[in-house]
Amino acid sequence: MDLKGKKLLILGGTNIDIEVINEARKMGVYTIATDNHTDRALSPAKAVADEAYDISWTDYDALEKLCREKHIDGCLAGFSETRIKILTEICRRMGFYCYTDGADLESICNKNNFRDFCIENGIPVPRHYNRSDEIESFPVIVKPVDNAGSRGIRLCRSKEEMLAAFEASSRLSTNGDAVIEEFLDGDEPQYEPAFFYVIKDGVARLENSLDRVMVNFGDDIIKQAVANVYPSKYLDTFLKEQDGQFRQLFSKLGMKNGIVFMQGKMKNGSFYPVDIGYRLEGSLSFHYSEHINGVNPVQMMIRYALTGSMCDEDIFGRSTARYDKTGVTVTLLATKGKIAKIEGIDEISREKCVIHVSQRLRVGAECRLLADFSQVFSRIYLCSDDRQELIRTIDKIYDTVKVLNENGNNMLIGRYDADELK
Repeated sequence: MDLKGKKLLILGGTNIDIEVINEARKMGVYTIATDNHTDRALSPAKAVADEAYDISWTDYDALEKLCREKHIDGCLAGFSETRIKILTEICRRMGFYCYTDGADLESICNKNNFRDFCIENGIPVPRHYNRSDEIESFPVIVKPVDNAGSRGIRLCRSKEEMLAAFEASSRLSTNGDAVIEEFLDGDEPQYEPAFFYVIKDGVARLENSLDRVMVNFGDDIIKQAVANVYPSKYLDTFLKEQDGQFRQLFSKLGMKNGIVFMQGKMKNGSFYPVDIGYRLEGSLSFHYSEHINGVNPVQMMIRYALTGSMCDEDIFGRSTARYDKTGVTVTLLATKGKIAKIEGIDEISREKCVIHVSQRLRVGAECRLLADFSQVFSRIYLCSDDRQELIRTIDKIYDTVKVLNENGNNMLIGRYDADELK
């Protein structure tokens, strides 16, 4: 179906929302971005979109008026958990296609509800504590009940830390609540698998998997990923033991279309989901599935928003998590400081096995924490059937890319040991 000239409203103007705009442009779609920031430096996607407005995506009346005046054809939320229900309401008002139609968002978007739903359906999950006096041992994890992207997550080693973290995480929740869970280290603590599905007309198909390679930057800091490796080393086990179980779960949750991903831990040979996303996912794994087998879930979501169909059957049939190549996303994390100079990123982008570079921070950005998800400077996407080529390129990334503070010191921290690929 020809989408040239169709108008798509994108709820969000962050740097990562540029990825949606770029994919829409490839399809000939006219893009309109909006959020409440009047300072365009806080919404870089607005400078890239065909049109942009400073309308908050919670201002339903103003957005409805904009859609009618501009003859907008569809709407898509960005990479935020918060925007899913907002998108659903806007689409309802406008009569737009919405991939969430029929889905049980109260169970999907609320961590307490989703955990209970998993338990009812025989899927293992980390132990949950309702009260502080139930905690048998520390550390525990505290996180907002309805937020994602590692926001507000705290690792607590005492009751005092837990109580303070619960209050802080509750403030980041839209309904003022937080979750207390056991700290699940997993069979191999340095690896955290994630699995990605495409759902079309009620049929779910696993189309990607990865292992997040985690590094510990301190006892009171949540581990951070320095790389994602595709496909997951646990893929065969997951497909054999749990794939059917999760596809059945999605059906019971009313998911008929869209993309869904789960992050978690492997414990005693089973995958324990600790987070679910029914939306665009921030690791941008679609770059690998598109590069390897021509499946682009972001374009699928755009197409659904404008036509009510995820993709043609032949494209859906190519969805497979079994890759004949290896993908590695190198995550460059910046520590405390203000970025004064950036070196080497353009040189690396020209390397043979680099298929994409996503740079999130620019000169002038200030990082306020020692190590945090919000301080991802860049993700560099590599793909090859030659692992030695990947190893050489990864080593070159660390030798070449520099993020310097005002004193000329390199702010980049953490390193993926590429020798794991041997």
